[in-house]
Amino acid sequence: MNAFKRLFILYLFPAVLLGAQGAFAIQQDLQITAGFHHLCSLSDGQVRCWGRNREGQLKVPALHHPSMISAGDFHTCALAQNGVKCWGYSFFGQTKVPPLKNPRQVSAGGFHSCALDDEGVKCWGSNESGQVTVPQLKNPKRVESGDEHTCAIDDEGVKCWGRSFSEKNLFPIFAKSKKVKSRIILPAFRNPKDMSAGNDFTCVLLEKEVICEGRSSEGQTKVPQLQNPQMLDSGVYHSCALDDDGVKCWGGNSFGQTDVPLLDNPYWITTGDYFSCALDDTGLKCWGNNEYGQFSSKEGHDL
Repeated sequence: MNAFKRLFILYLFPAVLLGAQGAFAIQQDLQITAGFHHLCSLSDGQVRCWGRNREGQLKVPALHHPSMISAGDFHTCALAQNGVKCWGYSFFGQTKVPPLKNPRQVSAGGFHSCALDDEGVKCWGSNESGQVTVPQLKNPKRVESGDEHTCAIDDEGVKCWGRSFSEKNLFPIFAKSKKVKSRIILPAFRNPKDMSAGNDFTCVLLEKEVICEGRSSEGQTKVPQLQNPQMLDSGVYHSCALDDDGVKCWGGNSFGQTDVPLLDNPYWITTGDYFSCALDDTGLKCWGNNEYGQFSSKEGHDL
């Protein structure tokens, strides 16, 4: 759902992410990730979450120097010096992390999670559509968990496995089995930079464009014109990209999640189920579905 994001050094008002009142403070290595109805931040070695907590997705466990966070539908995972830790909804075992060898990336999806370690890609949780049955990969560099599918970037390009829904049939299916319902390989794009996975669709960030494939019932694969896209993220039926012109979103808009508000020099994006968020020079701004108050009390604060 939520792609790996670069790290930034930001000046954050403490009331935004620290829950304190006072003057400006320097927050380092900031990351923000959005789940179905919750948001989490990583700043100055502290992970904090807000929004829906019915499944315990706000109950952050003890983490030793966390360096990365990723929110799934109703759970979140973090990469820390003491390994990968996941919390929240775990009916399918998506928070029960298997043994990992020097993990360096984690990605939380719908009801499953994946990590990249020295031995490759490992996934756990729901396997209803084969989304945790990892195919053969050649030197994988990135993994991204979607709703019921997973994708990885390796030396051959972008490979996806799990549930497949393609209206354009742009990407050929390269293997099928009873357990793994479909596996698809995206064309050998030259130097894919990043990717994001939503509900039955996947987007790939290339050097100068974004290409999306899969379900497009709400226009989620109809990418608008982008100028030097730098960041990408996908929600349930929509995606957003950060380019030289600002933030652009496309796809389902039932809650206004693609109606980007006025932003002042945005430099970060993340997408939830039916909402989107961006960090700009005025603070954290979110738009779309706010059913659980996951952003109304956070947006609009100064940096």
